[in-house]
Amino acid sequence: MQLAALPSISFGLISQILYQLQFYIYCIFAIDAIFVCNLLQESKHMWTAKDMPQQTGKKVIVTGGASGIGFQVAQAMALKGADVLIAGRDKDKGIAAVAELRRLVPQASFSFGLLDLGNMVSIARFAEAVLESGAPLDHLFNVAGVMMIPKRTLTADGFEMHMGTNFLGHFALTGRLFPAIEAASGRVVTVSARAASWYPLDIDDLQSQGDYRPMRAYALSKLADILFALELSKRAAATGVTSLAVDPGTAKTALQRHTSPVLRRAAEVLISLIGYPLDRVADTVTFAATMAKAGAYIGPTRIIQSRGSPGAIAVPKQANDGQLRRQLWQAAESLTSVRYAFNQESTS
Repeated sequence: MQLAALPSISFGLISQILYQLQFYIYCIFAIDAIFVCNLLQESKHMWTAKDMPQQTGKKVIVTGGASGIGFQVAQAMALKGADVLIAGRDKDKGIAAVAELRRLVPQASFSFGLLDLGNMVSIARFAEAVLESGAPLDHLFNVAGVMMIPKRTLTADGFEMHMGTNFLGHFALTGRLFPAIEAASGRVVTVSARAASWYPLDIDDLQSQGDYRPMRAYALSKLADILFALELSKRAAATGVTSLAVDPGTAKTALQRHTSPVLRRAAEVLISLIGYPLDRVADTVTFAATMAKAGAYIGPTRIIQSRGSPGAIAVPKQANDGQLRRQLWQAAESLTSVRYAFNQESTS
């Protein structure tokens, strides 16, 4: 008797199924944790962006400020008096966001700058325009990013899209803007994600040529962001510039647009159970910018994120590897052709 041929199943399909199972398990764990926790516990005051000190006259740049977390950060900083420039690659979307921000905070100063973090020429042009203004830069929020692009895609400079946009683009932008940040003894806040702890970083395959999986590529770019933020904190210590990484917590934003419908639905369930409402998603980022000590990794401190204040959280194990941080820095300098003005190497 002849057996029927088994249908072929691609590795990509198997990977997507595994991703979805991972999210389902995470959801089950979260639901269980919610029932275990005492939700009726009387809690002390929770820090929110409304508790942030006044930022009157501070100059702020927010990448990805036209939507999601970046938009909320821009609004929160403006409500405290900061002058905010939002940067993004879609001019129409950016102009519309500025108009909406002015409606929400009419007394504040907003502007938009064209910036494609996947294009080194665009980054150089944007930074040049900022430096030409001569104004010191008090806060640089590296927020913009891409997530789980289904197929391996390259930036204009030939970098894998997640690593190129989320990490290398922000590395280059921060380096080019460093003179303005140093002039203000400013702070750089780089947004990472909880996924940063999920996969080990291979310094010899930053472009995911040997193993491209959407979630892995995203997670590695976010791990690179933490290594960058901590290394910058050490190298810039003598300049007065401070640097932190932040896990903003769980919230529904446009970042999940590339995920499958099933995965998006699972994420929405998880977000509704433990995540932040959209109007609270700036809490961790603004806390990192104005309250936390340099060199920290800031994030939600409770499983049910909205029920606790932001604070310092544990970094992924690889982020403590000083040699790996230095290797990544050197690789980023080589790939982007951007060298920081302080030109100082950390020793730990």
